Amino acid sequence: MNLSVRLRYVVSGVAVFLALHFLCLTGPRSFADVSSLIFETLAPLLATAICIWSFRQCQTHLRLSWLLVSIGFALWTTAMVLVIWEELFRGTTNTVAMSSDFPYFYYGVFILLAISLPIEGEWSRAFLVLDSVQVAVAGFLTFVVIFSVIPFTGPIAPVTGPQIIKIYHIENLVLAIAATLRLLSCTKKTEAWHFYRMLTGYLWTYAVLVGASNELFLLKQNSIPYRDLLVTTPFLVFTGWALILPKSNDERQHATNNTSLGIFIDSASPIFFTLAILGLGIAILKSHFLLGILVITFALISYGFRATVLQTRYMRSQRALQQARDRLEELSLQDGLTGVANRRCFDQMLELEWNRATRTQQQLSLLLIDVDYFKNLNDRYGHQRGDECLVQIASALKSTVTRSVDLLARYGGEEFAAILPDTNRNGAEAIASRMQEAVRELNIQNETSIGRFATISIGIATYELPNGSSSAVLVEASDRALYIAKRNGRNRIEYKAIHGFHEASSAEAY
Repeated sequence: MNLSVRLRYVVSGVAVFLALHFLCLTGPRSFADVSSLIFETLAPLLATAICIWSFRQCQTHLRLSWLLVSIGFALWTTAMVLVIWEELFRGTTNTVAMSSDFPYFYYGVFILLAISLPIEGEWSRAFLVLDSVQVAVAGFLTFVVIFSVIPFTGPIAPVTGPQIIKIYHIENLVLAIAATLRLLSCTKKTEAWHFYRMLTGYLWTYAVLVGASNELFLLKQNSIPYRDLLVTTPFLVFTGWALILPKSNDERQHATNNTSLGIFIDSASPIFFTLAILGLGIAILKSHFLLGILVITFALISYGFRATVLQTRYMRSQRALQQARDRLEELSLQDGLTGVANRRCFDQMLELEWNRATRTQQQLSLLLIDVDYFKNLNDRYGHQRGDECLVQIASALKSTVTRSVDLLARYGGEEFAAILPDTNRNGAEAIASRMQEAVRELNIQNETSIGRFATISIGIATYELPNGSSSAVLVEASDRALYIAKRNGRNRIEYKAIHGFHEASSAEAY
């Protein structure tokens, strides 16, 4: 059913309900009173039913919000049942607060809690326990505010009718403002935005119409029979709006407004409920000073607990983010195939070690390693086999570089490089020889003019008397030594020394 059709049905249903209520109010006084109470009970009952249905259908974080709102409406319905019992069977007057006023006021506790829930992210078990305790405390304080006595400690002393209506005005205004602020924190057109827009519209309608009904009751008593329509209208507005509300099962929507105001309100909204507890504690200070102090202390401890949990969660998130960043940086400096350092890491470390060698006047050696006739291996056995061989060769080369300060990197393609800080020619040649032996022991099939198995050629350059210049000098010298090794038949080690800007070369076969 498309939106326009649903809207037509909803408007028609609301109009029929109000028309029937109006017709009942035009009848005899006794009939009008009874029938009006029934309609005033059916309206919140319908709102409760639609909330329960939405709760069962919802698959997002709003599921709990729907449940809490349904509990609030159920309390309002219960209050109406108590009103019927009090007026029709007990003949109680409305000059003071009655037992029905407790669920009337307590309904707002669950509405406020629904407003205070986070739009996104995990709602921790600790917060659920805290809010459950706060709900119980709010119920206790509601009784104290309405009946002016601590439960089970003495006879009740209900506040007067004008006083309870003033309390309702304050509650309704607080709920409407809190919902408006929460609406401002939502990104438009998301499911959360639609939900809080509906709740905000209902709460402002309720605050105006029910507030007007209460004031008319105080001013004119029962001389305005149609004022009961003002009570049912907000619930019908909510029910109709909920029936046409867009719903989504996609939690990937970014519900929180990413503006500074939106982020601030979304972060602050969970303390709305704690502030309400604080306000109730202040309200009873005059009549119950010690209890008021205890409640205020509880509210402050609750706020401190929530802030501590959030700070702990923030610190854990920062730590996890730092670990993820470190891991990402590590991956960005690692060759995806062989697992050794990549060219980026090689360039960074070479520059670092070059500057250190220049500063400390220590020798620095660089090995450039090339797999002999690797193209022949790729062409004969395929690229997958070639990649497997590179992984094996990289592992063998890495096993020969044992110091933590040394670095083996994949230089590019079938070429590798080894940076050896504080290493002279003899040390570099010893490591190069171990590398050749380690690769020979792999016995990787690669039949060429130089043998049956894969081999490597190595070019060595050592910066013996550091005096500045650039690391490019060392790379160029190693590359030249490697070129000589390949030109002279491969499976060789060639060496080039660098004395400042002057190069001295020698060639040896191993």
